[in-house]
Amino acid sequence: MDDNLDALERLMLANLLEGRQPRRRATIVPKSQRNSDSRQSAPQQRTASRNAPARAAIPSPSASHQVPDLRANRQLDIGRVIKQIDPRTTPEWRSEMAAAWVRLDLTAAQVHAWLTAGLLPAQHELAKECIARGLTPADMKSRIDGVRVVERLRGDGVDGVVDLLRSNGWQPTPRPTAAA
Repeated sequence: MDDNLDALERLMLANLLEGRQPRRRATIVPKSQRNSDSRQSAPQQRTASRNAPARAAIPSPSASHQVPDLRANRQLDIGRVIKQIDPRTTPEWRSEMAAAWVRLDLTAAQVHAWLTAGLLPAQHELAKECIARGLTPADMKSRIDGVRVVERLRGDGVDGVVDLLRSNGWQPTPRPTAAA
């Protein structure tokens, strides 16, 4: 070792080379804290608590109100879309219709696509049947014998329109799988 190092420095360097952590220096404790319960505990308990791994904080049940309710946010967004499409709707009716669209697990953008394709805000069940049979909002704008698909849906029903579309060479959109 180097002759310029004193005994304490040599000990610290040897400990570091062996992988041992240096000892902590003693801290000065104010008189007000000298007689606290933590200082009067046994030395084994102090070292055990010092060496214990840190635990993650478990949120209390009262803190759960801080987590945003995504379904409520989605319902508000869909309500705004409905108001944009049909401004005459009342807030209660908008909320009821938005809740029905949320139950279909659609986003506000998807609902906007269905409504701008020609469905009315109250026709969420019709959208559900269309989705189940592979129809998309883009299909609503196509024409069969000069009549838009969305208008034929109201008269012929989803099955009749799908049959007409298939006879014209239409293929349903593949439904996404859980793996995709």
